[in-house]
Amino acid sequence: MNKNFFTLLVAACLFISSLSYGQEDRRIKIEIALKDGNKTTKAILRSATFSFTKSTVSGTESEVKNNYYFSLDFEKQDIALLAVLMKNKAGVDGQITMTDIFGKLPTRKFDFTKGRVDSLSDQLTADYTSAYISLLCDSLIIDGVKIE
Repeated sequence: MNKNFFTLLVAACLFISSLSYGQEDRRIKIEIALKDGNKTTKAILRSATFSFTKSTVSGTESEVKNNYYFSLDFEKQDIALLAVLMKNKAGVDGQITMTDIFGKLPTRKFDFTKGRVDSLSDQLTADYTSAYISLLCDSLIIDGVKIE
């Protein structure tokens, strides 16, 4: 009887471990939230990259323009998010948050104003999809620090 119970227990453990082996748990959750009037539209990102540049306007050193860019990588195009961006030509305010689901790393927050689409690409293949959106923003605050 013990031999049958042990065999059944081993088989059940192997079955359960094979089911959970193929599941992908991501430790970091990256989410973008856009404010559209009274509504907030959210989407999950695969990755987000931020860049900041200063450029002179009309070749004069006295007038400097700050440029804030986000490159957003999606597993697939989020149509609701795209609709909000296309509807608001002057730009939308939003926030990108990065959260460690295990709670070991601090949450990061990127608040931006007047984010508008600078470029957009969507890749479709038989077994893989991805979408990239580059946002140009008017201002940026990273974890409470205003970037200027």
